[in-house]
Amino acid sequence: MAQIFRFIIIFVILLQFSDARAQGIFKKLAGDTDTSYVESYLDYLTSRLYASIKSAGLTLGDEKNNKQIVYHPNEPLIVGFGANYGVLGLNIGFNLPFINNDDHKYGETDYLDLQTHIYLRPLTLDLYFQYYKGYHQTDPNDWYTDWPTIDTLPIRPDIQSISIGFNGQYIFNHRKFSLRAPFLQNEWQKKSAGSFLVGANIFFADIKGDTSLIPPTDGDTAFFDGLHFSQYRIINGGPIAGYAHTFVVKKHFFLTMMLVGGLSGGGSWVYTSEEDEGDRSGFTVAGNLTGRVAIGYNSERVFVGVSYLGILIRNQSPVPQTWLGYNTGMFRFNVVYRFRLKKDLRILSGPGKEK
Repeated sequence: MAQIFRFIIIFVILLQFSDARAQGIFKKLAGDTDTSYVESYLDYLTSRLYASIKSAGLTLGDEKNNKQIVYHPNEPLIVGFGANYGVLGLNIGFNLPFINNDDHKYGETDYLDLQTHIYLRPLTLDLYFQYYKGYHQTDPNDWYTDWPTIDTLPIRPDIQSISIGFNGQYIFNHRKFSLRAPFLQNEWQKKSAGSFLVGANIFFADIKGDTSLIPPTDGDTAFFDGLHFSQYRIINGGPIAGYAHTFVVKKHFFLTMMLVGGLSGGGSWVYTSEEDEGDRSGFTVAGNLTGRVAIGYNSERVFVGVSYLGILIRNQSPVPQTWLGYNTGMFRFNVVYRFRLKKDLRILSGPGKEK
């Protein structure tokens, strides 16, 4: 409850003391739309109920042996409420123990998952910091010939990951195409439209455990050339490009799809868990993909839809013909209602001013 009050206090302070010139900059970045294609509701109060699941998966892959290890945290269902007005938004979510009661199968996960997805008129920016501790192996039958049942999975409470990332894309056809409509719900895409996108990404991840990240292999020592390592680290960055499109049927029903990707340069490191094995590192190439999908119903007042945002990084390892992977994603269901306010809040007009 104290956390909720802190959020409310911060939100009220921002409303009361927002600088008029700064808001003017944001309004310029918001830009104009072709209203025959996109209707903006920045001057409406956009309220929502939502349910979401976030994830942060780890993969170790060996191309020579056509084998991989996949770890996932215990990913809880979060339900909550939120609102947007002007350029500010606030969402408050709750982990409900009576729904997320599967620790016996997937283990316990401690996490701090901070993500912000900024949808300006010409730009889309994704920034995230993720800390997860407590993973489970999703594919035990590929590693253990006598794994007893699918009701339990190999649990690794010692594995923890820290990742920091940035994605930015420029939207060429931003007057007719809106990513805000499906993902921020404060606009309405009334006609089908699409756009090419270009941008850049930067990514860092550090993953480690108390013991080797590679599980016992029943005598098979070929995976990763038999190297046992308890930590790996990757960093990369580079250009990305892609395309996004929203298909609109009967003005209200929509399907949005977006895919951007590219090749990045950087480095990777693996730190061994055995005294007689040396650490390895080197310059490596990474492939990365960012995808967005949304489907639902939109109108002046009501929005109902589901969306998914996924980021996939596949980085070469310093061990030949192997790779290190990281993926993060967010699935979300939104029910939204927009209120037309009788007079504008200060957030758009500046302190002491009203439109």
